[in-house]
Amino acid sequence: MHTISIREMRNNPSYLTQSLEQDEYVFITKHGKPIGIAIPLSDANLTIGLTKATALQAWRRGDISLGKFAELVEMNKNTLRQVLTQMNLPTIDYSEQEALQEADFLLSEQS
Repeated sequence: MHTISIREMRNNPSYLTQSLEQDEYVFITKHGKPIGIAIPLSDANLTIGLTKATALQAWRRGDISLGKFAELVEMNKNTLRQVLTQMNLPTIDYSEQEALQEADFLLSEQS
């Protein structure tokens, strides 16, 4: 995720276009507060809908949790996990450290 202020957009519009060309969304801010979002108008984004495309991209980059992603696309987590599995995308929303801690905990419970 990138952030750009209105002033930066005016002074250096290529920053915004470069991010969009790299299929990345960009938060637009005014006085440090988000006022909008720019997302690429790719065929994939238009096909699945802009809200869902933005949510997918935010989740893939780790900006939102699986729960928030499910809320934005109006699905329960289990249904969303099935959809992500069909898309060959990972469905675990733990950080590497959290996953290792959970594995250690589960292994210690079996002892």
